[in-house]
Amino acid sequence: MTYGADDVSDDLTRVLEGTASFDERARLEHHLLTLLRADGGDAVAALLHSLPAHDFRSVDDDLTEYEARFVTAGPGPRHLVVATYLAPEVMWVNVTVEDTSVEPAEPDPRHQAFYDMWESLLGVSDSEVAKLDPVRKAVYLMARLEAEVMNGGLGQYLTNTDGVLLEDTVRCLGAIGARRTRAILLEAAALGAEAASYVAAWESRSKDFERLDGQFMDSGEDLAILTAEAFLSGGRGKGPTS
Repeated sequence: MTYGADDVSDDLTRVLEGTASFDERARLEHHLLTLLRADGGDAVAALLHSLPAHDFRSVDDDLTEYEARFVTAGPGPRHLVVATYLAPEVMWVNVTVEDTSVEPAEPDPRHQAFYDMWESLLGVSDSEVAKLDPVRKAVYLMARLEAEVMNGGLGQYLTNTDGVLLEDTVRCLGAIGARRTRAILLEAAALGAEAASYVAAWESRSKDFERLDGQFMDSGEDLAILTAEAFLSGGRGKGPTS
């Protein structure tokens, strides 16, 4: 079944209304990510700007060269936000809803510290992770896992990283006390080990990956906070591989 512009528009409407299922949201973000990977950011921009039911505009404030952000400009306090990131070895798409009627909460300083460091690492490739100091390595591993899974699930994470980061990531999850997330990742990795490749596992065991994705989302473990507490707040010098 072909997934086209009308389907993108319908799924965006459901996201805005808050009625989109996990599968619909994942399908939407996977389609946009596939387009981003194949044809680049301009193709994603062209698609969003072509949707008659949504008045998307590009927002260029405070973005790096790898980022793009699109926001609907229609009436009402709720707006769709599509953010993309496209670097040589890292890419993601995130679709969210911004409600301007709700007073934004004060940012958690632990989140701030974690994501500030992650932003400084956005140009780092997976092959360069081993050269990072223990603190930056921990932030990279946890942020990369979170970004990939939130964008396309554990299947996407294992496929995009090809298992290169798996051992260190599992060790880091144990070091920060994310036991549930660690167990979920190990179960997902085992699916890949049973197949010819992570791609083959993702395609043949999609329902199993969807179940694990749901468990990941519901784990209750905030990887940013756990990493900040372990490595950024008096935990310097302790690393995921030490």
